[in-house]
Amino acid sequence: MGDFFVSVIIPTYNRANDLDRCLKSLQHQTYKNFEVLVCDDGSTDNTKEIVEKYNSILKIKYIKDENFGGPARPRNKGISEAKGDWICFLDSDDWWYPNKLNDSLPYLNDYDLIHHNLDIYSNLEKSKGVAKGRIFGENISNDLIVNGNGIVNSSVLIRKSIVDLTGKITEDKNLIAVEDYDYWIRVAKVTNRFKYIDQSLGGYWEGENISYSVKQIDRAKSLLDKYFQDLSLPEQKSATSLHYFNAARMYHYLYMYTEASNCYLESLSTNNLKRTLKAIGGYLMCQFRIK
Repeated sequence: MGDFFVSVIIPTYNRANDLDRCLKSLQHQTYKNFEVLVCDDGSTDNTKEIVEKYNSILKIKYIKDENFGGPARPRNKGISEAKGDWICFLDSDDWWYPNKLNDSLPYLNDYDLIHHNLDIYSNLEKSKGVAKGRIFGENISNDLIVNGNGIVNSSVLIRKSIVDLTGKITEDKNLIAVEDYDYWIRVAKVTNRFKYIDQSLGGYWEGENISYSVKQIDRAKSLLDKYFQDLSLPEQKSATSLHYFNAARMYHYLYMYTEASNCYLESLSTNNLKRTLKAIGGYLMCQFRIK
């Protein structure tokens, strides 16, 4: 099992302190046969100095480019220069526990994509819960579209030959912050050999979250539109219901109660009682706020 060489791709932008924590977690990995590619999207802070701090500890390559404004291009740059048999994606504000790579090794012969849970942190002392993956149905790509993204980006270990078949991560600006979701759907059209490890092997940092914005609702809709025709009619209805429910929760979080109310109503589904009950509860809460 020690023959697998892994490339860890870390996109970053002005997150020097977070990157330090991230790289420190790689320093403590029990499995050592990996390289690190820090792909800098035009940082103006001391990111380079943080990377240099680990030059003598990790097999590390620093790649700096002009600012793109999202992680897709830095990740693609890392992929193009990766030498590993396997690719890991790790966001610079997340980190791994020491056993992350070692616990993934037993699955590398039989699967093409391995993913797991991450503990959610808002400070370094306390976990706020778990960012969970899930097991998928037989048609993984449709499952991802209909039931939502069940893969946590910083948990993924993917075979390089599958990355080569899938192609580059999309750099479409309409899909910023959902480009990883899009990529898993595309990977699932190439292979169905996905393995979910139901345990937390790292930390997810809940800091400035690009996902909490009205723009993110439009990006999610762009992603749904991209694959909508791949779905059966019942799947289309279910995926649309999920989109409106997620949009409602986003508007609700942003205190946009009228928009949230409308989306909660649009999300009502005859085949998902749990979501329907949540939508009714959310709608009533918004009505109370509006009044």
